[in-house]
Amino acid sequence: MVRPIQRLAADEGGAIVVIFCLMLPLMVGVTGMAVDFGSALRVRTIERRVADAAALLIANAETPDAATQAIALAKADLAAQLGTRSDTGGYTVQGQWLDSANYRLTISVRVKTSLINLVPGMPKELVVSTATTVNRIAPQYETVPPTMSQLSPEAADYNRVYFYCYSTDPARQKSADGGRREITLIADNADPPTVYDLKKMPKCQASEVPSYMLRNVRDARTQPRRWDEVGNNTYEYYTDVTIDPITRVQTFNLKGYNLGKKSTVDLTNTPILETIICDTEIKCRTAKSKGGDIPDRKTNRNPLTATTSCLEGKYMYYGWEDRPGGDRDYDDIRLVISCPKQIKVVDKQVRIVE
Repeated sequence: MVRPIQRLAADEGGAIVVIFCLMLPLMVGVTGMAVDFGSALRVRTIERRVADAAALLIANAETPDAATQAIALAKADLAAQLGTRSDTGGYTVQGQWLDSANYRLTISVRVKTSLINLVPGMPKELVVSTATTVNRIAPQYETVPPTMSQLSPEAADYNRVYFYCYSTDPARQKSADGGRREITLIADNADPPTVYDLKKMPKCQASEVPSYMLRNVRDARTQPRRWDEVGNNTYEYYTDVTIDPITRVQTFNLKGYNLGKKSTVDLTNTPILETIICDTEIKCRTAKSKGGDIPDRKTNRNPLTATTSCLEGKYMYYGWEDRPGGDRDYDDIRLVISCPKQIKVVDKQVRIVE
């Protein structure tokens, strides 16, 4: 009886060793997961505090420099609390305005794992990220008439330019009017041009941005009875402008429609609008060959698109082609408009919403 018992004990001991060996990776994995995920949670907690502070600063900033400094401060704060993390690429701090009232800041960093990576198939790095969304009172912009409007009287098409207020609120954009309000006629290329009362420009409300629409009726300039047509020869092109509340960079979300066919016009490969920011009104009226900022007349060229800040005191030049794919000189319709002035708000009521 002794030998079978000894043999059984030996067998059980061997089984325990086998079970332990089988369980060891799992034990290491569980322990490593607890350690590495605990470290990641600490990193995320610090990221969240930094993101909250930076997002509040940016949403409350008055100038692009102040917003840039807030981002730099966030990166410095992260490095001070968590190290530079240069071995994994450092920190990514990105922010964007979701609309005129909501700003979202995202922080992410790659964190090396210390134990969990010992388990086959488990990562050597974890991406730890967080995001903060803050809300503020949406800015309101003053609306003023163009300082210059020139619509070619030699064009075969009849063209009208309208002013309107475009809402940056996604809910308003889904409404029947597409978020476009107070569409007001300001210029045309009748011969002589029609005189419009520009002293009664509509006022855009908070979350609305001054925008412009071109209405084009093909081959109708000399036929006044056709000017109000809504058939297949009539097109409307909306700029649907949005403005970064801090940098004042304007984005043009051009949309075209054929009224008769009730269809959209793809402007991806046939742009119709050129935009240029000028320091003075004169530069926006003058060709480059004469010391201004406007390209000298040339057909079959690519239009310029303004990507810098349209700050108060500067001017924006609009140059349209009245037909997509035309002669591409972008001077059939020309407007010069002062950059919109943002109405100051003492208390923006900035708060974290997510």
